[in-house]
Amino acid sequence: MASYKLFRTLPRKLYSLLCIVFVILIILWSSKVFNLTKNSKKETFLVRRGTVKHLKNKTKDTFIHIASRETTVLKRKEGNVNIVILIKNSKNNPNLQPKFKVLIESISRKSSISLCFHVICDEDGKTISTSVIEKAAPTETQIIIHDITIMTQKVKEQISQMQTFFSHSSKSYYGDPLFFLSIVLHRVIPLDKVIMLDVDLKFDEDIRLLYNIFDEFSERSIIGIARENQPVYRHLFHQYRGKNPSTRVGAPPPDGLTGFNSGVLLLDLEKMRKSQVYNSLIDSPKTLETLTQKYLFKGHLGDQDFYTLVSMEHEDLFHILPCSWNRQLCVWWRDHGYGQVFDQYYTCSEQIKVYHGNCNSDIPALQWERQ
Repeated sequence: MASYKLFRTLPRKLYSLLCIVFVILIILWSSKVFNLTKNSKKETFLVRRGTVKHLKNKTKDTFIHIASRETTVLKRKEGNVNIVILIKNSKNNPNLQPKFKVLIESISRKSSISLCFHVICDEDGKTISTSVIEKAAPTETQIIIHDITIMTQKVKEQISQMQTFFSHSSKSYYGDPLFFLSIVLHRVIPLDKVIMLDVDLKFDEDIRLLYNIFDEFSERSIIGIARENQPVYRHLFHQYRGKNPSTRVGAPPPDGLTGFNSGVLLLDLEKMRKSQVYNSLIDSPKTLETLTQKYLFKGHLGDQDFYTLVSMEHEDLFHILPCSWNRQLCVWWRDHGYGQVFDQYYTCSEQIKVYHGNCNSDIPALQWERQ
């Protein structure tokens, strides 16, 4: 009580000023508590020399918390590459974890650059990814976990319409929302550029060289992607090709519109956000319907069907990666009606940098594995 009386004897202006300062301090304190509470729900892992350490807002210089409800995002530092990988339903796919291990080991062994893995996954995928990176990462590696259900819910409307055009049904293998997420990744991850990879890959080259291909993009190119190495789209466009015998659609490299394989993607997310053409295709089911009708196309392979169909009208949106950066090993179509033309699609004379064991193909042991 004596302290209160003493406080009241202060000059009126000083008294008012102290009251204002007190209120400001209360507001700042409340804001800090709110942010800590909010951010404590996010999960960030730092992998350093094989030890996984759970962090909650302790490395101010390393992490930045973007204003997003469900995602903690790493601020890209100079010399740091963001890599996106999807993992789901590992319980029903026992081969997923060993494939993921091979991918992480091969990237880490060859990389000359700091890496940040963004793993979009379910609960089992979180366990697998942190466990594998703990054992496989020889140097400092960062991993950020994104809940796949929350992330796909954000773009549910766009994914739903993609499923209509580019899968047999939402219950089919390629009908799962995860196979369409790359198309709308620019709307759910606030980064500028990412490399997005399938799990069934093995690197035999420094991933930094792959990232450097972003510098080769034209002004309008927003996505880097390799051609499909089989006559998949020769088959899927067969009706259109029958009516247009001189078309480039579905024809082999180097001059054909061969179609794409999405196992390795360079996504310039910032340019994807700014591209009116690209976003109009995502947001307009009518436009996609018109394209599918024009080319008599019904896809079933998820995102790569979308990219392929769009490339028929907008080649300039895509930078074609050399076949060496996504050397697909599947030969299914060679034995199913396309043996005579198969090699026109499959041949890759370059030194292979990334092997892709699609359709469960075996990837050969590389020199560094035999040593």
